[in-house]
Amino acid sequence: TMIRRTFCQGCWEGRHLLVAIKGPLALFFRPFGISRSRMHPNLCTTCESMFFKVMKQTQIEMSTTIMCADLRGYTQLSQTMDAPRMNQVMHHFYDQCSGAIWEQDGIVNKFIGDAVLAIFNFPLARPDHARKAVKAAMELQRRCRDLGRSAGADAGTQIGIGVGIHTGISTMGEVGNAYKDFTAIGPVVNLASRLQGAAQPGEILITSEVYAQLRDELPGLPSRTLTLKGIVLPVTAHVIGKEMIEASF
Repeated sequence: TMIRRTFCQGCWEGRHLLVAIKGPLALFFRPFGISRSRMHPNLCTTCESMFFKVMKQTQIEMSTTIMCADLRGYTQLSQTMDAPRMNQVMHHFYDQCSGAIWEQDGIVNKFIGDAVLAIFNFPLARPDHARKAVKAAMELQRRCRDLGRSAGADAGTQIGIGVGIHTGISTMGEVGNAYKDFTAIGPVVNLASRLQGAAQPGEILITSEVYAQLRDELPGLPSRTLTLKGIVLPVTAHVIGKEMIEASF
């Protein structure tokens, strides 16, 4: 279980600054627009734009691991279930996504409908960020394995989570002029998103770059050669299936 901290973990680790995000001391930072981040409860809003506040740049390139996950069967489920129950399903999915990602020091960058984009290694720097992303994905799958049954879905409705993970150099920063948004962009994000789309419900697809850092812990993973939209060359994806997910890691 993640400990909710009084001071921003990112500011302390990155700059050795004590920025209160909880308790009475947090009130002193509110007039400066500093509060708890929505992307991670142990970070402050300054950390979301640290590249600009501290590095005086709107974008930086850095090593990250990107995890994309989405809820499969959402459209079919929405046709057979009333709006209040659908909202309960989505809230459960969001909560389980957030918890699994935060516990591994990742940030929830975006929720887009029934999908999530998570970033690992920013702003909390972790040398084993690829491993942490995979652990978060496996925990997410475990938490959501009975999502369809708990939601009262029909037996023929297949509900599950599809996950794609890739690691490499991404561009972090602000995009847009009229509407500024903080996110990661680049081929790493694109490939993680395409892998997510190719994953079956309950599966996690990881690239060879990710698997190279986990081979000793997850030996003998099966692979699948995929032709993905927008990706020129075929991609070798390593498959973490339901049996492996249920095993300890």
